[in-house]
Amino acid sequence: MSEIVRKVSDKFEVVLASSSARRYEILHEVMGFNDITLMKPSFEENLDKRKYVNNPKGYVRDTSAEKARGIRADLAESFNKSNGKQIKPKLVICADTVVIDPENNIHEKPKKWELQLENLLKFRNAREPLRVVTAVNLIKWISPQDFTTTSYDDETEIYFDNELPVDIVHDYVQSGDALEVAGGLKVQTFGGSMIQRINGDFFNVVGLPLNRTFKAIYRAAFEA
Repeated sequence: MSEIVRKVSDKFEVVLASSSARRYEILHEVMGFNDITLMKPSFEENLDKRKYVNNPKGYVRDTSAEKARGIRADLAESFNKSNGKQIKPKLVICADTVVIDPENNIHEKPKKWELQLENLLKFRNAREPLRVVTAVNLIKWISPQDFTTTSYDDETEIYFDNELPVDIVHDYVQSGDALEVAGGLKVQTFGGSMIQRINGDFFNVVGLPLNRTFKAIYRAAFEA
């Protein structure tokens, strides 16, 4: 554990408001936070995509903001039930990740392999990069009346190999990997073999921008 991570952990309870195993791995295995509290946002992620046709980034930003709003309400309820008893202030990380194709279509978790295959074949044939956007809301929480929220987003371009044999795409889908992630592709597994190059933060594609998130945690913990 780095000295900075140790000091953050001494001062704050680090909370990941997500059920994503990938985000947990980034916080735990990459950044080095050992004690991470998990919360699941109550927001159903049901914003109308038709309202974001010309603003796909707005969709992921608003989804992350709604998750954060729900988490703040849950924290306030818990705080009030405990009569204000709280051992540590909290740093809470809320995030949402989507894939945006060259036509500005928003892709989330495909859920069914048929849609995953359709999307990956489309991505493979695209001549322009996909954009992976993660929007983050970092809440510095002391009490229902004393909190601040830092919002930011990061974008990474991924280029599929247009000459990739389609059998590889079919094989990847048949493997059952990545139905539970945005775009239906994990770049950190066998799925990364379909990618020719990446421009930007690799970890942003996995689910949480490493550079910007660590800086945001540092500033929330140590700067007034």
